[in-house]
Amino acid sequence: MSDPFSDIDNEVTIDKLKSLFHKYKKIVLILSVFILVITATLFYMDYNKKSKDIRLSGYLIEIISIINTEDERAIAELKKLSKLGHKGHEILSNMLLSKIYLKRQDFEGAISHLSKIEIKGKKLEPLKKLNNYFLSIAYMGINDQKEFQKSINELLSHGGYWSLLGHELRGHFLFEKGQLAEAKKDFNKIINEQLATQSLRARAQEMLNNINLNDEGNS
Repeated sequence: MSDPFSDIDNEVTIDKLKSLFHKYKKIVLILSVFILVITATLFYMDYNKKSKDIRLSGYLIEIISIINTEDERAIAELKKLSKLGHKGHEILSNMLLSKIYLKRQDFEGAISHLSKIEIKGKKLEPLKKLNNYFLSIAYMGINDQKEFQKSINELLSHGGYWSLLGHELRGHFLFEKGQLAEAKKDFNKIINEQLATQSLRARAQEMLNNINLNDEGNS
C-alpha cells in the first residue's frame, strides 16, 4: 500500500516543477526581447551610416519605441513597413512582429513572420541566429518536436552563448516531456560551461535542483 503522504509530496513537487517551467518560459521570452533590442540597435547603427533614407529609419525607431506599450498599433505599422520593398526593413519588421507574437504566446503567428525572413551575408549573422532562436521558442510553444529539434540543432551548431541558449530551451522542452534525465544533461552543460552568464547558470541550477528533488521523491 502506498504512503498517502508520500503521494501528496510527489504531487506538490510535480506542481512546483510545472510552475517553474512556466516561470522560466516567460524569462526566456524576456531574454529574447533583450537580445532583439541589442541586435537591432547594432544593425541599425551600421545601416544608418550608409542609408540615405533617414526618414524611413526614423519611422522604424518610432515603431520600436511603442512595441511594449501599443501592440496593435505597432503590428499595423510594422506590417506596412514590411511591404515597402526595402530588404533591411522587411527583415527587421518581420523580426519585430514575431517578437510581439511570441510575447502574446501566439506561436503560429510568430512562425508565420519568421518563415518570411531570408538573411544572407556575414554582417547579418547575428540576426540569423536570433531568427533561429525565435523559431526554437515558437516550435516549443506549439509542441512541434520535429521542427523544434531541427531549429535547436542549428542553434547548437552556432556554438558559444547561442549554443547555451539552445541547451536551455532543449532542457525545458525535455523537462516538459517528462524526460528528466535527458533534461539534466542540457542543464549540466550550462553549469559546466565557462561562457555561461551568472543568470543563465542560476536558472539551470534551479532547474537541476528541482529535477533532483523530483527524482528523490519518486525513489
